[in-house]
This record gives sequence, C-alpha cells and structure tokens, in this order.
Amino acid sequence: MSLNKVMLIGNLGIDPVVKYLENNRVVAQFTMATHEQFVDKSGERRVETEWHNIEVWDQLARSVDSLKMKGYLKKGTQVYVEGKIRTENYKDKNGNEVPRKKIKANQIQLLGSAKSTDEKQSEPNTDLNG
Repeated sequence: MSLNKVMLIGNLGIDPVVKYLENNRVVAQFTMATHEQFVDKSGERRVETEWHNIEVWDQLARSVDSLKMKGYLKKGTQVYVEGKIRTENYKDKNGNEVPRKKIKANQIQLLGSAKSTDEKQSEPNTDLNG
C-alpha cells in the first residue's frame, strides 16, 4: 500500500496565473508559503518559511480563475490546499536536468482574507474540488 497526499494551509505568494490551452484544458499555477514557528536551542523564537509550487487543472482551475477575477483569490490569501506531490524535470540555463517538486491540487478552500493596501476584504468560505 502507498499514499501520496499533501495537505497545506498557507498564503498565496503570487496571484494565480491561469492559462487556457487546447482541447478546452485550463491550468492555474501559484506559489504558496507555509510557516513553522519554533524556539531554537538558544531560546530564540524562529520562523521558517517553506515555498510550494501549486498546479491546478480543468474545472478547479476555472474556479480559481473565477475567484481571481472577483478579487477573492490573490497574493496573501490564506487557503487550504490538498493534493499530490509530483516531480518534474526542467533544464536550467546550462542545460542540466533539475528536479522540481510541485503540488497537483485537487481541492482548494479559502480560509481567511487577504489584506489590500486600503482595506481588509472579507472572502467567502469557498470549498473548491477538482
């Protein structure tokens, strides 16, 4: 038996980028930051941030695009993301293969609100499933 499941709560690092492809396919991509707070050996409080690359496809990507257009899903928005870890290789500027981890999301839920420069925008508690 094996299981590949990821559950994250964090904040979007960028506004989602949505691309409409051939054959009615849609993909949305964004980064997400998760934070871990702890006290180190010297007694100093520390925060470590981990960045995640999130990829969403088809109907869920359309929902992401709709929420982005309405201003609900943008940089800073707190979300819950559930999905699977995937590894893909890409070539760096020297032509070397470099592995890159990403999360292929199959569920996204808005949890909080993102602060704009002028006001705090209240967002619906929306559960998106792919």
